[in-house]
Amino acid sequence: MKVLFPAILTVWISFTCGTRTSAWSDSRLSGDVRPDQTVDDGDEQSGGITPAAVADSELPGGRVTVEAPFSIRIRDLAGATRVGRVSSFDDQGMTGDFGTVRWLEIAPSDRFRFGREALRKSRRDDAAGLGWLLFMLHSTDSGEFCDRAEKLVRARAGVEADRIIGAAEQRAQEMREQTERVRLASEAAKLKQGRPHLRSTSVTAWSLPDPMRQGALAEQLRVQGEAAAEGLGLKGVRTGSTVVLGLKSLDSLAREGVAFDRLTSEIAPRLGLMPGRNPFPGALLVMDVVDHDTLRLLAGTMFDHSAPLDDDSVLFPTDDGPFVIMAMPDQERIKSITNAMSGGDPLQMLRGLERARIVARSCLLHAHTRRALPPWLVEGIAEYMASTLVVDAPIESIRRRRALRSMRDGRHPGWIIELDGDDEGFDLDGLARDVAYVLVTRLFETAPDLPAGLVDDLKNGMTPDQAFRRRMGGSINAWFDDSAEWFRFND
Repeated sequence: MKVLFPAILTVWISFTCGTRTSAWSDSRLSGDVRPDQTVDDGDEQSGGITPAAVADSELPGGRVTVEAPFSIRIRDLAGATRVGRVSSFDDQGMTGDFGTVRWLEIAPSDRFRFGREALRKSRRDDAAGLGWLLFMLHSTDSGEFCDRAEKLVRARAGVEADRIIGAAEQRAQEMREQTERVRLASEAAKLKQGRPHLRSTSVTAWSLPDPMRQGALAEQLRVQGEAAAEGLGLKGVRTGSTVVLGLKSLDSLAREGVAFDRLTSEIAPRLGLMPGRNPFPGALLVMDVVDHDTLRLLAGTMFDHSAPLDDDSVLFPTDDGPFVIMAMPDQERIKSITNAMSGGDPLQMLRGLERARIVARSCLLHAHTRRALPPWLVEGIAEYMASTLVVDAPIESIRRRRALRSMRDGRHPGWIIELDGDDEGFDLDGLARDVAYVLVTRLFETAPDLPAGLVDDLKNGMTPDQAFRRRMGGSINAWFDDSAEWFRFND
């Protein structure tokens, strides 16, 4: 196999404080906090402020100055030793003449001990200050020390304990969410962007499908797909030209595979591929997942690629066949198409339309060579196939109305020629997709084999203008001008 799909390591990061840790680290201290010093958990029984006094008090926020700086000598989790005097602290860590050491960089026991000492030396060792300590420990996943801090708060705060503990937990949750947003944004920035089926830069011809090898390759795809989705519980079924992996029963997955096979047998010859044959090196692999979050997880983990937020599927070219991750449509999309249908099951309609789009894109991808086709032609053909092959599809009524309104309002359709495939105009409800649909429909209505001829020419190196001159007898701009005039008066 030329492409190996690594198994997914699904990591659930728990920020709750249930993890057990050792009571103390091997950090060495000097000065005001000694290595053999233990925190006195009993002093909360005396000398504390009264419940009335903490009723309006808030957890310390921002940077807090330590009124009596204290010395530390500590080895952080990376093995570096920090020596100096702590002069201030905040939600992130301690600062002094040694620089800044983050709470996350030291052991949980040291977070507890130094956090407590910092509160004492800044005269904030009150109920609200201990609430801050609880927040800091929760937000850094400090295990049993969260429980110890909560006991301190309850002993010191009395009847106000629940309020302070609730505030600490809420603030910790907000910090965790903010940290997660930053992490996700950072990861997304590293991922490849765009719609991968429109991004090919290779001009190499695809190898002719070998019927003797296709079965073995398809079976390998099924096995590798299951391994790649390890942890999600997906199982695979292989049918004629399709491998489907999902959570449904094997019978349901087989029916899904047969539906893809039928679409492939109908669409492939209409796009110039050999009729009655599996057009893929091995098979079309479809990983059917429950939601868009899982789709994005798989795309990012398996292909280092982002997934367009508006699409219900993403198609990755591989040497063994198209690899598709397909998600269930969300409730908003189901509601939207329900309004456009005269009856029937809206969920099944959306699934049927997406299957047709997937097969059309896959066949276009594997037609002749790996050259990328103009996005408007690919997405227009995908919409046309979905509209004509799915019974009672509402695409015609939805897209034609919007496309004609645009052109009759004076917008020339040629704006879609140079549009990048990642443009939001090609989103599911994008105007570029609407216009592409009516233009491709006109191509098929002009001559059923015309789009296949254009695809053949473009895949073999002709420019769009050369292909149109050969097939249409005039330039691509002339055809778009004629189409603009046609749609001004014809529906």
